[in-house]
Amino acid sequence: MRTDHFSALSKRKVTVQMTDRPLHTQEQLRRLVQPDSIAVVGASPKPGSFGKRTLDNLASFGGRVCAVNPKYQQIDAVPCYPSLDAIPQVPDCVVLCVASDAVVSMVESCADLGVGGVIIYASGFAEMPGEEGALAQARLAEISRSTGLRIAGPNCAGLLNFGTGALMHFIGGLAPGEMVHGPVGLVSQSGGIGYGILQAMDRGIGFSHFFAVGNSCDVDACDLMNYMLDDPGTSVIVTFLEGLESGARLRELGRRALEKNKPIVICKTGQSDQSHAAIRSHTGAVVGSIEAYLALFEETGLIHVDSVEGMTEIAQFLSKAPPPGMGGLGVMTTSGGLAVMAVDKADYAGVDLPQLSEQCQSALRALVPSFGMVGNPLDITAAAQGDPTLFRDCIAALCNEPGFAVLLIAVPYAQKIVAEQRAHLICEAARGSSIPIVVAWMNEALDCPAARIYENDENVVLFRSMTRAMEAIRAWKWREALRVKSLERWMARLSPPEAFDVVRPMLEDAVRDGRALSERESKSVLRAYGVETTQDRFAASRFEAVQAAEAIGFPVVLKVESTDILHKTDAGLVILGLENPEAVAEAFDSVMARTREAFPDARVQGAVVQAMVPPGVEIIVGAKYEPALGQVLMFGLGGVFVELMKDLAFALAPVAPDQVVAKLTELKGAALLRGYRGTPAVDLDVLANQIARISEFVADAEDLVAELDVNPIFARGDGAIAVDAVIIPYVAANEQAQGRTHA
Repeated sequence: MRTDHFSALSKRKVTVQMTDRPLHTQEQLRRLVQPDSIAVVGASPKPGSFGKRTLDNLASFGGRVCAVNPKYQQIDAVPCYPSLDAIPQVPDCVVLCVASDAVVSMVESCADLGVGGVIIYASGFAEMPGEEGALAQARLAEISRSTGLRIAGPNCAGLLNFGTGALMHFIGGLAPGEMVHGPVGLVSQSGGIGYGILQAMDRGIGFSHFFAVGNSCDVDACDLMNYMLDDPGTSVIVTFLEGLESGARLRELGRRALEKNKPIVICKTGQSDQSHAAIRSHTGAVVGSIEAYLALFEETGLIHVDSVEGMTEIAQFLSKAPPPGMGGLGVMTTSGGLAVMAVDKADYAGVDLPQLSEQCQSALRALVPSFGMVGNPLDITAAAQGDPTLFRDCIAALCNEPGFAVLLIAVPYAQKIVAEQRAHLICEAARGSSIPIVVAWMNEALDCPAARIYENDENVVLFRSMTRAMEAIRAWKWREALRVKSLERWMARLSPPEAFDVVRPMLEDAVRDGRALSERESKSVLRAYGVETTQDRFAASRFEAVQAAEAIGFPVVLKVESTDILHKTDAGLVILGLENPEAVAEAFDSVMARTREAFPDARVQGAVVQAMVPPGVEIIVGAKYEPALGQVLMFGLGGVFVELMKDLAFALAPVAPDQVVAKLTELKGAALLRGYRGTPAVDLDVLANQIARISEFVADAEDLVAELDVNPIFARGDGAIAVDAVIIPYVAANEQAQGRTHA
């Protein structure tokens, strides 16, 4: 039995596009991102032109700036040369403000001169329909690969280094003197959205860099994030991501970020078919399934958010907060309604609200009016309006509560004078607190001076949404727990290191023949990786089928053996519970006749006879190769649960057994695994071990395998055994997409 829960490979052609080059290092990107000299090609004194705006934006750059345009000798005191080769010293970085048809020749000139990096503003490349733009972009990529010239773009809105003043972009209205330098690094595949996020500087949020990557013929979002992982001025990275050519680099980036303990916050678009088409037309990026990306994010500690609103608030919190302790969240407010809301929001986000210790409760009862609510949340009522001391002392008591790792103060309204007094009290308390303090600004006084006090404070973080505050706290705790676990996990392999060398010839034979592996072949692959499977034998005739059954022992199962027929159960080509030789012989004849009638063109080798195994909880395990991300593993409860409820978990291969256990226990039907209404519990450790071994196979196989389906695995208290399996190399998947038999 085989079930398609990914995009059906039988309905589309698999294209192998994954780019497996390593991440560009900081040194490889230095002349592009941190240049000592910059040349602007196509510069002009014309107001509003890209060249003029670029020169204006470089006004505070401390290095050398020159322009290139044969019409001028000088533009606004900037020396101007007729050509690149006329510049006395080869520039580190060249910004091309030229039309798309001039880009390739200019990039070739830059490579010949030994320029370190090029930024290409022009659009009209792979993001456009037709071959011409794609071929031109491919030529740019080839120049980069062959010469080492680093290229940002095409269709790039600029690279901004706030530390050096190298603001290489064409957007007007962002005066260098108004920029706020800080610890947040920003990368965006959309220039417009990136510049919108950058306006968080109006709220006092400072940035180290902003990189708008565009089409990424060479340097992509992962490379630029990797650069910032090694930048001491960047402590957290925010990214707007549409799609990538290589999930392998994103995975490596996530691991490096955990090792260096620099959080990365990602907003990933492309969660619908319509948005996939829009992204392709925007930057030409490979999108990939959202399930695959989410699995990758979860594995590597990349913090995913659904929208760009509030990304910088989360980044601010992560840049200011120390590593979380073991405690939970404490909440204080002057509103009973907000106290109740905080409980709901914390529960939804999965944030723990521990009870107060007896010592803390006693201290607070001595402070809070009798009509207040001493607990967590703490409601000190409107009495604090006229008593700043009460407010200050309650904060101090909560900050000293050993069960808290962070304190949230929810502000229901903002009366100007009182709100400012309170803001100064909270900021003062935060300076002396051992745990971070966040403020949930739950009112519509959006430009209140008190809000500005919080936003400009070095310790406090202001959230304009309690939901976002809770999500940030959850992410902070989750990422640290994952970081500690991952550093311990990235080592052990369960299957033999030589396993793939053993099974590779079988896969390569199937690729040459343009077919899927048979069930027996698929199971032999799994056994090479230490996965337990049913015992089975091949039979080319009814006589051999009876012999096989007698050798295995009754009862047995008989099913057709054909690499062209993948859904054997649905077609009635599997017969269970055969108790004697006569039943086996009759089943063989019946299955062969049904096969000839239903699939006259199918290649039929014979039949498979296998042992009946005791029933258990049905588990399905699948994998699909995503060109942009690699092998995506899917597993969960089989049978009606997968057909009707799609009760599934996703992860990028390979996965560790503890990851599998954690995901299995989060399934809707997890009660079946723990034992339900008298049924025995499943041995989760054994099941997770089997699934992890399957994940090691598909990770080893990479793009050689388009799809794998192990369905079902019968999981019981005494083990887990794979009953059916099919492995489809990508060539076979292509042939199915072009009309071969697929049942």
